Amino acid sequence: MTEAPVQRARERLPWLLVGLAGSFLATWVVSRYEETLSRNVMVAFFMPAIVYLADAIGTQSEAIAVRGFSMNHVPLRRSIVGEIQTGFLIGSVLGLLSVPLVVIGFGSQRLALAVALSIFAAGGMATSIGILLPWGLERLGRDPAFGSGPVATIIQDVLSLVIYFLMVQFLGV
Repeated sequence: MTEAPVQRARERLPWLLVGLAGSFLATWVVSRYEETLSRNVMVAFFMPAIVYLADAIGTQSEAIAVRGFSMNHVPLRRSIVGEIQTGFLIGSVLGLLSVPLVVIGFGSQRLALAVALSIFAAGGMATSIGILLPWGLERLGRDPAFGSGPVATIIQDVLSLVIYFLMVQFLGV
């Protein structure tokens, strides 16, 4: 907090460059599903929600992980298992809540199921990344406060998009 802005930027920018590269990867993933999107434009409407929820769930886990390093009270294995279970539980609740909203708002049970299952899976995946990535950076001697946020976000974004499009394809939306 006391370093000059140039030094702060120097420490943060490499991680954000990973995010920039990852954002192009996310764009590429979406472009692979152009036919799906042109066939059913409603699929595109839920991409921001699924990506946002995965990021939010993962960010909470990252904060818990980074805070846990400073407090060091709970064994790592217990933290990881508990956080992953929590992520799937949160994903389940949010996914179930989304079903009636999608059905009522868009009239598609298949789309509602794809959204719900994607939120569930992305929530579990995001919390896993959110707890494991800071731990991995800490083990490598890197500051998880700088790297875990940008790197976890882009991994969560790309994977949540892949999960969503796979669900859409699997369910024939």
